[in-house]
Amino acid sequence: MTKSEQGKKNWRIAFFGVKSWEKEIIEREISRLDTFGVGIFKEEVQDNLELAAKYDIISPFIYSTFDEKTLEKLPNLKMVATRSTGMDHIDCDKCKKNGIVVANVPVYGSNTVAEYAFALLLAVSRKIVVAHQSVENGEFNPEGLTGVDLYGKTLGVIGCGKIGQNVIKIARGFGMKVLGVDGYRDPKLEKKMGFKYTDLETCLKMSDFVTLHVPAVPETHHMINKKNIKLMKPGSFLINTARGAVVETEAIVWALNNKVLAGAGLDVTEEEMMVESMSVVMSKKITKDNLQDILSFHMLRDRDDVVFTPHNAFNTKEAIERIVKTTVENIKTFMAK
Repeated sequence: MTKSEQGKKNWRIAFFGVKSWEKEIIEREISRLDTFGVGIFKEEVQDNLELAAKYDIISPFIYSTFDEKTLEKLPNLKMVATRSTGMDHIDCDKCKKNGIVVANVPVYGSNTVAEYAFALLLAVSRKIVVAHQSVENGEFNPEGLTGVDLYGKTLGVIGCGKIGQNVIKIARGFGMKVLGVDGYRDPKLEKKMGFKYTDLETCLKMSDFVTLHVPAVPETHHMINKKNIKLMKPGSFLINTARGAVVETEAIVWALNNKVLAGAGLDVTEEEMMVESMSVVMSKKITKDNLQDILSFHMLRDRDDVVFTPHNAFNTKEAIERIVKTTVENIKTFMAK
């Protein structure tokens, strides 16, 4: 054993929920970690707690759940280095009580998600997916594919942080008017970027398009719901690239059926993990509310006026590089203490 190897701490580190496109980057970046070996697994933490329990440092994505019950089965855990900005999948209070450090990736793609939000907005408002399917089916006819202009329309941006600000920039480039909703108002930013702050109800009433860019916290749970979605302009559009729980899924179904919404672009949905597996849907553990969310999801999935994608807004080569590099840096910083 070399002197450098003797100086290494025997940290046991694992990456869970690793997708194929991440693996090569993770393998490259972990060479920067001062440790003997790192586990890389496709499965989520809760799917193999016996394996996860062997590690001191775990890097998950949002589908690995670190609730109180899970944390109790991870006695060696010293750090959770999530490969995400959101931390709603982690019981941070319980981690703090147990002396477990939690680190996230605060900024990895404010432009990345903003661009995707507009991709969804354009796809649903110009019926691009339906048009493509029509051509695939052998029809080359624009009948029934009439969309709407963005120029001169009003976009409501709920959440004016880094992502929301990039959305505002893009919207202004399209010649749109912009209303912003945020708990913190910055008059200088408002003036500089050419938008107007307002409250949520006014935003819903006045906007032709509404896009969500807030975290999943108790205060934002069902921020858009069956009650206030009725305030939206008839024929408006809703875009969600934030978190599924921010919007009540039943409310979207109702609004589309009642012509309040002309369309929706959704990259996230409530109970995302459950819609992936029929075995979960048939499980005895599923609650009535879970089942309602899943049924609402399936009612939305096959509609022509909804563009649905699988939580993909973060997924660019550049953003993944930033996510993995920041995560490895978080782990390095922790190990150096």
